[in-house]
Amino acid sequence: MQNSTVSPLVHHDGLGWKVRRGNLKDQQASSYDLASAAISENRWNDASELARYTVYEATEPQELYSTWIPRIRNFTLRHGIASDVVESEEEKLIETLRWEDGSPYDPEFGWQRVTGSIDACVEACNRKDTSAAAKALEESRLHWLASHDRLCDWVQGMIAIAANQIGQQCVGDLWQELMSPMYKSYDKYDVDVTPWAESAEKLLLITAEALRGHLSGPGRAGSIEYVEELDRKGFRFTPCGSGGRNFTDKAERTYPVTDSEYTWAWNTKGVCLYCAHCCALSELNPVEKFGYPARVVEPPYRNETGERTHCTWWVYNDPTLIPDEVYTRTGNTKPEAIGGKATKQRKKAAT
Repeated sequence: MQNSTVSPLVHHDGLGWKVRRGNLKDQQASSYDLASAAISENRWNDASELARYTVYEATEPQELYSTWIPRIRNFTLRHGIASDVVESEEEKLIETLRWEDGSPYDPEFGWQRVTGSIDACVEACNRKDTSAAAKALEESRLHWLASHDRLCDWVQGMIAIAANQIGQQCVGDLWQELMSPMYKSYDKYDVDVTPWAESAEKLLLITAEALRGHLSGPGRAGSIEYVEELDRKGFRFTPCGSGGRNFTDKAERTYPVTDSEYTWAWNTKGVCLYCAHCCALSELNPVEKFGYPARVVEPPYRNETGERTHCTWWVYNDPTLIPDEVYTRTGNTKPEAIGGKATKQRKKAAT
């Protein structure tokens, strides 16, 4: 088959970077699977672009996790936990993260293996070597899976240390601190700033991009399910490549879940403490800023009343139709008027 004359990626003016070409349903496919298909069909340019794109998708979690770990450590120390206690607990955690050959886990080395394998894949595509390109692509995915999950476990383990030493009630404040650098980027989803139809599309695209980057879905290749209802659209995935791994039958580790109902975790017992950051970013901060959630998250949980092993991120077609219970589960009340201006006026009137 000849190379496609149309790139599989397209620059999105609203986001300011390249996204996968196609409609929302097209976004559910794994970028690794698309690159693999392009290799098998001898679409070498497409294969190279998609292979490089897997690195782009993985970059955000690689960078975020590496930033969060020292910040969680500092948060714990600032809350009065002795440095020798934190150091001892983290050392025990790191010991569990060793590579399969027993050597200490090194996230930078893991990342170098990911990018190095993609470089090899692209070089093989340039040579039109189907076997070598496919092999290098799969090696990159496996390297990313091995490094991503260890780095994610390091984050979750540090959150567990904070919760165990300080108390679970601190986790809401912890996530507010960790997520605060990202909050300003969500100001553009205010209906007073951007028409909601534009925001909804962007939110769904970056959702799919992020979930693929965490290698969510069956087989951990980054495939997710596009779901659509009359009033909302979204993506569902089992497992989530990060917190949702705690709820799979084959979970290698299980980190703490909420033992009480907290507004920072959807007032649901049995939610992974890591998953609570989705509540902060998608619901709590947008409601605080402009009166409605940017996305509505249905997280996995397990408690005495039941369980949900999948996770769904919804974006409503009209934010005024988001149900009252979405607000009440995070300790809020659905406002009569939405938008940043109305929210500021409401706060001013309340003081």
